Amino acid sequence: MIPEFSMSRSMSVLGFAALVLVAGSAHSQSAEYRRGYDQGYRDGAAAAGNQSPYTNGMWEITISSALYGIRGARCDARDSLQALVAGKRRIDVKVDNDLCGDPAPNQANKQMTVTYSCGNGSERRVSGPEGTILAIGCR
Repeated sequence: MIPEFSMSRSMSVLGFAALVLVAGSAHSQSAEYRRGYDQGYRDGAAAAGNQSPYTNGMWEITISSALYGIRGARCDARDSLQALVAGKRRIDVKVDNDLCGDPAPNQANKQMTVTYSCGNGSERRVSGPEGTILAIGCR
């Protein structure tokens, strides 16, 4: 009986060793696959210029016009507003003199009207009085 027990024990040890070798091989194949996947992702991102759908395409916010002030005294806030939305999908903008100065000092009822589009979509318009927050964004 002792020889059978040793043989059985030896077979178990050999089986376990074979399983460890196979598992180690599968692990190294998995690690190699991951390295290849990661490299492919990096190569693809580099070829695309690291552009994401939020900054290129249907989510890109383009400001057509942004006027702030009152009738007869307005300033153009388009460039400063476009700089604020660059690379963003949505932004909240406070309507105040920080965007393009004070076009009508000591005047009340100043308003901002912003016309923008998302990618190649149709134009959208938002407006609000001084001191409020305008939500500009693409879904």
